[in-house]
Amino acid sequence: MGGLFIVPLPLAIPLIFLVVVLMPFIPVSWPGIITVQIYRGRRDGISPREISRKCLKGIAWSYGIPCITILVLWIMCIVQVVLVIWWAVGLCRRAGDINEWKRLGRQMVDLPREVQNLWLRVQVWGGMKLRERPVVEKGGEKKEGELVETKRYTFEMLGTPTSVRLLTIFPEEDYMAPLRGEIRSVDLRTNPTYDALSYTWADEEGETAKTGHISLVFHAKRGIYRQLGIGHNCELAMRRLRRKGKSRTVWIDAVCINQADLEERSQQVKLMSRIFVSARQVVVYTGEGTPQTDGLYDWLNDIDAEKLAVPSGGLFSPQSALQFFHRPEGVLGKLQEVSNDVAVRMEEMGRLIRGYSERVKRLLRELRMVYSMGVIPRRPPEPSDLHRVLREYFSRRWFKRVWVLQEASLPEMKRIRVLCGNRETAGERAMHLLSMLMSQGQGDIDVGRVFVLLRQKPVASQERSSRGSHLLDLLIETRGRQCEDPRDKIFGVLNIAHWLDGVGAGREELDKVSYFTPVAQVYAGYSALLIRRHGPGFFLSLIKSSPAIKGLPSWAADWTVPWPNSRALQGAADFPARSRYSSQKDKALEFDPKNKVMKIMRPRIVRGFFAWTGQGDGEDTIQTVEVKRLDREEVLVEIYPGLAMLLRQHGEDWTFVKVCPHALDKVGVERLVASWSRTVVYQENPGRIQEVDEEVGSIRSRSPRGYLGKTRVWRIV
Repeated sequence: MGGLFIVPLPLAIPLIFLVVVLMPFIPVSWPGIITVQIYRGRRDGISPREISRKCLKGIAWSYGIPCITILVLWIMCIVQVVLVIWWAVGLCRRAGDINEWKRLGRQMVDLPREVQNLWLRVQVWGGMKLRERPVVEKGGEKKEGELVETKRYTFEMLGTPTSVRLLTIFPEEDYMAPLRGEIRSVDLRTNPTYDALSYTWADEEGETAKTGHISLVFHAKRGIYRQLGIGHNCELAMRRLRRKGKSRTVWIDAVCINQADLEERSQQVKLMSRIFVSARQVVVYTGEGTPQTDGLYDWLNDIDAEKLAVPSGGLFSPQSALQFFHRPEGVLGKLQEVSNDVAVRMEEMGRLIRGYSERVKRLLRELRMVYSMGVIPRRPPEPSDLHRVLREYFSRRWFKRVWVLQEASLPEMKRIRVLCGNRETAGERAMHLLSMLMSQGQGDIDVGRVFVLLRQKPVASQERSSRGSHLLDLLIETRGRQCEDPRDKIFGVLNIAHWLDGVGAGREELDKVSYFTPVAQVYAGYSALLIRRHGPGFFLSLIKSSPAIKGLPSWAADWTVPWPNSRALQGAADFPARSRYSSQKDKALEFDPKNKVMKIMRPRIVRGFFAWTGQGDGEDTIQTVEVKRLDREEVLVEIYPGLAMLLRQHGEDWTFVKVCPHALDKVGVERLVASWSRTVVYQENPGRIQEVDEEVGSIRSRSPRGYLGKTRVWRIV
């Protein structure tokens, strides 16, 4: 840091400017230099030739000294800039998170805009509703005299059930320039050309407030624009989508759907899969980049296509995912892999040279960015840090969102582009990263399993529709995913289920989509639907926690609390709900029209044992309770042999407590608990239940008949 105190940067630049300004006046000193040399030459008796040489030398030094001075000062400036950048990066690393500095920078950039918005409000209060401002049109040219209204943009009604809105983002050279665009309504049946954006409403800090805005064309002939509020993450994504030279047509839910119109939102949800499948390109925005993610993307884009983990019938092969990572990169290592054929050697060497030349070009570009913009160059992650960077990257909010499954899984992989800040890669390369993470046993299971299911070769629609419903399996797989509206826990996977079930199937679920319906009513309605399809034994056994939503029946699943009971799924089929699908209705099962009461006709268990604990998540102990020890207001009702549900009296009705195995003795209960998933999924019948004869010490069989009471209708609320 000593160079900073020799000639400080604020002083070095003015000195350079001063020397450059004075250089044109240097010839004024030449007559004096010549006169002095002639006088000294005659005095000392030097030859005229030597005098001429000294005169030229003096003239050269008159220009050489300023040039050397400028060069030295420039070197000092560059050294100081590099040292300041190095010091700032070190400070950021010591602080522990470079994002804090980026967030501070965003706040400093947003400050003038907030002041501008405040001034616009003052204008509105004063009666001035319009202000003149240059606006970027489709061609990229600015027109003076265009008007931007401070009023909110109002949406027009959509014409047909298959109509959607598309946003045309006008181009801008400056990344921080205000966002402007135009919305138009189109019918998907006309096959419009557009890109679809997949992103999260909240940024990585969880902020969802509409702090940004976009100016949209309101009156094209008069050139009037109105503003639409958008979230901070949506604003960042749109700036990354915006081109410099030409407009770009995109579909973004926050802009293209009138979020205040619940009826329109319900209708557009039914079209979500069609919107993303029909898009020319699906752009996945995973957030802004960091030095680690920039280096990760640079490394990923350098991998040769043949080195990628290529999908084969579904998910990428984990074994081939690390081939590039472990193979030697040196020239000698490459030459050892090829044959002795000289032509093959030369071809391999040429490919290596081209690859290294591209890396050198990128390094030079980054160095130019340092000198021109002060941007810190990004370096690829070290091998030891690669998996740590992968874990941090896949822990971002986008990968936890429920809607992204249909947005990034239903379209063809070749039409997906993944953005992270100013870096971009193809969908296949992004899946290469996911396969690397899954090969280490650290991938998110719902991403992998659902992706495998969606990437399987589709069969005929009639065959698919006969295989059963996939909705409950999808709800199980996506149990940990996040969404802003609790109803989206279900609505977010309906289109995937409809696509898997086949044409003509799954319409009943889609027809129930409505944001007018309260959350409790939505959850109760879909729970009743799933109980009819899969039976009460399997569905009720999945309920792990008591409902947290007010007004939800005790027998309905609350997808906002920990769910489901994974012990009921342990050792079961990959997609157990589909194997439990039944097209035949249970005549002993009824729901009232508003899905508030479930009526089930079953016998009461009057003797035997059942497991009070042991079937729940994380509970390894088994506590058996005899039926006669139940509280006065509790009963045990048989669902089918070996499986019962515990009910508690609630006035004249009953409430559901839990599903549990039951048998005539403790040994039978413990055996059923050990095979809990088979008991639940496959309805394993215990048959002739065995009990231990303590006196004889042998096992004898006894018929299970006679342990049931009369069959009656249980009204469960």
